[in-house]
Amino acid sequence: MAPAGTVTTVASAVEHLLEVAPASSGCVVVGGTRGADATEIEAALDAARSGGRVVLALDADVNPALLDTFDLPMELRLAEEYSAPSIADPLLADTTIDATTSAGRPLRLDRVRAITGAPDPSVLARSATGTAVAVELPLGAGWLIVTGTSSWCDERWLTAATNAETLADWLGVADPVAAADRLARSASDVPSPTPVPVVVATDGWLDADLARAATPDTLVPIAGRLNRHLPEAVHDALIDFADHSHPSGALLLRGLPIGDLPPTPPSPTSPTTKDLVSELTLLTVARRLGQPVGYLPELGGSLWQNILPVRASLDRQVSTSSNVELMFHTEAAFHPHRPRFLLLLCLRGDPAARTTLASITDLLAALPLAVRRTLFEPRFRTAADESYVGTRPTQLGAPMAVLSGDWDHPSLVFDADLMVGTDREADHALRFLADLVAEHHHGVVLEPGDLLVVDNNVAVHGRSPFRARFDGTDRWLQRAFVVGDLAPSAGQRLDRVITTRFAG
Repeated sequence: MAPAGTVTTVASAVEHLLEVAPASSGCVVVGGTRGADATEIEAALDAARSGGRVVLALDADVNPALLDTFDLPMELRLAEEYSAPSIADPLLADTTIDATTSAGRPLRLDRVRAITGAPDPSVLARSATGTAVAVELPLGAGWLIVTGTSSWCDERWLTAATNAETLADWLGVADPVAAADRLARSASDVPSPTPVPVVVATDGWLDADLARAATPDTLVPIAGRLNRHLPEAVHDALIDFADHSHPSGALLLRGLPIGDLPPTPPSPTSPTTKDLVSELTLLTVARRLGQPVGYLPELGGSLWQNILPVRASLDRQVSTSSNVELMFHTEAAFHPHRPRFLLLLCLRGDPAARTTLASITDLLAALPLAVRRTLFEPRFRTAADESYVGTRPTQLGAPMAVLSGDWDHPSLVFDADLMVGTDREADHALRFLADLVAEHHHGVVLEPGDLLVVDNNVAVHGRSPFRARFDGTDRWLQRAFVVGDLAPSAGQRLDRVITTRFAG
């Protein structure tokens, strides 16, 4: 660490607190892979000796003997990492610790080393079992606060419990609550949406005679074998996308074979004279990504569905509408076995119809930390799509989180039409996210032979309105759903058709 009032190797969230902290305050992380060096540590100690307030956050990976190298006014020791059994499974050690400060504030910490050797008056925070996790030491004209964890210097934990207020207090901020509120509202500018990568296929990889000889029952095994003949650029792009997705949450393949097309049918299930070239193309890509599945309420569980305007649903929030904007949503957000990938193959396009996309990767930096923390908690409920229950849904599912997984690279589940918060704060967080999505997205106008692959964990999608003519020239897509593994749905699946039922 350097001069007081600056911060080194600490998440940017702490910098917001230091903006309103006295110039003699600072915070430094010691230990682990991001630890400060000896010069930085000495600078921090000098800042405290000169009358400042410095927080020394000791990473759980730090060598317990490190404190011996500090010229401190009393002897401290770091015990082994402190953890407790998991609430869910007592065989598992839970590294998350709830603690309370001497001021009575609750703290939530992760990967804590117990601090020993300090007299009771100097203990600033204790775990629920009485273990000291933070102490305050007089150092020259100032104070040094030593904590047994650096976790709450990370954005994820700084938003938990009253961690932000506590840190602000320890740094000597005059109004800790106001400082924490400032932190909660500070958000970066939303970056421009990440462009969807485009891969152009070469001709000749799909044997038209093979497609003509195929039947609906043989398409999936044939598609699996055809993976060997995918154009190299397409094959490699799909492998990379399945392994690492893309910041945009999507991949656009162009120039894929779709066969000879009859007029656009009046409904998704109307018989047509078309061949199976487009279906084989769609399922070949699906098999490269994982396992294609159908959902029984979606056109009887077909592994591919015709998506086109239908007179009876022009103004509804369903895929066969056209007059209304299709609101942003995760495909089957309500479903325990929702697809990992959504595939949309364009057979006949419409220049007014834009498939819209918004990626959580693009939006994450603009979410205030408190909002992001709320979205990670199971404080949201969503209804099943109308296509699954037959009418406008009224029943809501069990509480769920909007964001899950890694704090910096989370998965997103969101439905602007059917999801609600379970309390006022959750509703606020949901509206904040919905506004971000509505303001910061981009779109793709699909043309014949385009196949858009959407990572259903990363991007939400929608569609702009367009005018249906019902003259055989309307927009016509084919859709497929892909899961990574068939095993999780085994108890609610017949062959490749997932049969889960929902209450309306």
